[in-house]
Amino acid sequence: MLKMNKSTRFALYCIVELSRDADAVLSARHIADKYCISEHHVVKVLQQLTRAGLVRSIRGIKGGFQIAVDPKTVTMYDVVKITEPIVPKRGCSLLELDEECSFDNICRIGDVFAEIQEQAYYTLKSVTIATLIEPKKIT
Repeated sequence: MLKMNKSTRFALYCIVELSRDADAVLSARHIADKYCISEHHVVKVLQQLTRAGLVRSIRGIKGGFQIAVDPKTVTMYDVVKITEPIVPKRGCSLLELDEECSFDNICRIGDVFAEIQEQAYYTLKSVTIATLIEPKKIT
C-alpha cells in the first residue's frame, strides 16, 4: 500500500500551516511545537520546500518561512514528490525489488496492488492544499 515517510508528513504539515495565512511568516519552531515534532526535521523539510519554490525563507529577527505559491494551485502530490523517492514502475508490487515473479503469466494479484497505488497518486494529484485548509465539514 501507499506508505509515506516522515518527511512527507512533516512537509504536508508545513505547507498546510504556512498556507493558512499567506502573509504570515512562521518559524520552524512554531510549526514543530504545533505538531509536536522535532524542529530539526521541520527545518530540513522547509529547506526542501524552499528549494522546490513552494516556500520562501525570510531572514532577520522577524524571519522565518512563508508560503510562496497560491495554495489553490498546489496539490498534495506536488509536495509528496519532493520528499518521496520516485519508484520506477516494475513487476509485481508484492515482491522485493530484486525478486522476479515466476507466476507473472497467471497471477493478477500484483496488478490489483499496482492499480491501488496508481489510484492513490491520482487522489493526491486531485487534492489541493487550499482544500486541506478549509474548515472540516460535518456530515
